[in-house]
Amino acid sequence: MIELIVYPKSRESRLINPSPFCAKTEILLRLLGLKYSITEFKGNPGKFPYKKLPVIKDQDQIIADSSLIQDYLLRKHNLSIDEHLNKEDCAIGFAFCKMLEEFFYWSLLHERWFIDENWNRLKQVYFSHIPKIIRNPFTTFVRAATKKSAIGHGMSRHTDENIMKMGKTALNALSDFLGEKAYLLGDKPSSYDTTAFAFVASILHSPLGPTLKQHGESLSNLKRYDERMYESLFQS
Repeated sequence: MIELIVYPKSRESRLINPSPFCAKTEILLRLLGLKYSITEFKGNPGKFPYKKLPVIKDQDQIIADSSLIQDYLLRKHNLSIDEHLNKEDCAIGFAFCKMLEEFFYWSLLHERWFIDENWNRLKQVYFSHIPKIIRNPFTTFVRAATKKSAIGHGMSRHTDENIMKMGKTALNALSDFLGEKAYLLGDKPSSYDTTAFAFVASILHSPLGPTLKQHGESLSNLKRYDERMYESLFQS
């Protein structure tokens, strides 16, 4: 059985994982119908390849990075979930996933990690498993390292106000393209829905926010999409 190693889960069941990338991989495993177990890792992910999660263990193989995990699982198990899509569909799906993973993610991260009142909430929600004696120095170190990455990316060079505008623009684009379709690219789910659903669930069901969460909640078709994906994959 495949072992999926992720960051500790939230008490909110609809929030598949606090990390959209960990959530993406769990959604993929369910969409593929593969059996798996979950290990909630509470230590330093620096021991794993790329020093981040998710990671899967499949027999003697250790695979890191949600996109590389997807490629590995499809190849090893000779599976395809995008056979109903043409090249143009795949190009559009790829573009929207990269918008979420490489652009929207950084606005989401900035709101939660670098606006002080939100950061104080995040520490309580997501770092409670860290022993109190080291929690403050540990979270201070992690926050500083994360801020360095966010500035390097470029998003956190902007003002809070402009970053929230950018995040809202990305959510609007996703909502506008989804429209009344059942799934991102039509009436059947595809690999691109693993990313879209992971980020929509992160926005709607995380206790953190509030700006991007409130905007996501105002987009009714994203709420319907979230319900549809959750019911089909986690309640069927």
